[in-house]
Amino acid sequence: MNTPKISIVLCTYNGEAYLREQIDSLLAQTYPFYELIVQDDCSTDSTGHIVRTYQQQWPDRNIRFYVNPQRLGFNRNFLTALQRAGGDCIACCDQDDIWLPDKLQILVQEMGSSPLIFHNSLVMDNSANARPLYRQPLPPEFPPLCAALYPRAYGHQILFRQEVRERLKPFQGYNVSYDYLLFTLAGSMGTVRYLHTPLVRWRRHEGAATYRGNAKGTGKWSGYAQAIRALWQAGNRRRTALYFSLLGQVPFQDPLAMRAVRLMARGSLAGIISACLLCLRHRREAVPGAGGAVRCLRAFFLPLTFIRDHGRYIIQQPQCP
Repeated sequence: MNTPKISIVLCTYNGEAYLREQIDSLLAQTYPFYELIVQDDCSTDSTGHIVRTYQQQWPDRNIRFYVNPQRLGFNRNFLTALQRAGGDCIACCDQDDIWLPDKLQILVQEMGSSPLIFHNSLVMDNSANARPLYRQPLPPEFPPLCAALYPRAYGHQILFRQEVRERLKPFQGYNVSYDYLLFTLAGSMGTVRYLHTPLVRWRRHEGAATYRGNAKGTGKWSGYAQAIRALWQAGNRRRTALYFSLLGQVPFQDPLAMRAVRLMARGSLAGIISACLLCLRHRREAVPGAGGAVRCLRAFFLPLTFIRDHGRYIIQQPQCP
């Protein structure tokens, strides 16, 4: 696939403040997109008017606009909008960022045979100051076991193949973190690639759907202690088990990743500890990029870290009967 058709899926909700700047950056891509799908989640501002204006001004750019009949929320808006994409590859797009002009071109060049590639970003505040999201390079490749237990990419960073989207079916009707889900589903098909080059100016502000304030990191040992305590947080374990039980319906090509998913789906202490031991035994696949005792420690704690960090929100119960 030398020149794949790329669908951009842009989800909006009351995005009038920054939407024009974002769409302008999409139209300026050196690798032209095949289609731009904009799906709005019942905005009450001028978002719809802005998108329709671009449709009129750029009739040859295949800008398609849809409005949900009722509010779906951030994740379900993306999960349903992705079903409309007809390109060979799909790029997710927030409503308030700025894409660098060569984002798509670089990702297509660097993707190779991987099912998904993601890149570094420049975190931008309201004063337009920017800093790299990942100051130290991440591993250039994420093996399937790591992708299953350590979902890392945000939606605006990823480009993935149409075949990954086809694996979303078991998750329809759930409010699930769509970007982490896509990352893991790509890992079920092969190795995920990372590019350290920043290709998006990622705007963080209080109006953003994913904004969580100025969260402060924890020290290494404090983080491990919190991961152990998370085992006794019933809600975290319940949501984690639900998420992995649904992942268990997806065929993983890698047997290690499939085994880890099934162990986590049990939701029991025995299953979780077995997953920890599995990651320790296969630490190179669980924690690429580290070495020695650090790799061993991180590998053993990987399932516990998932429960600590993602068990709070990664999936909710179905919103329909």
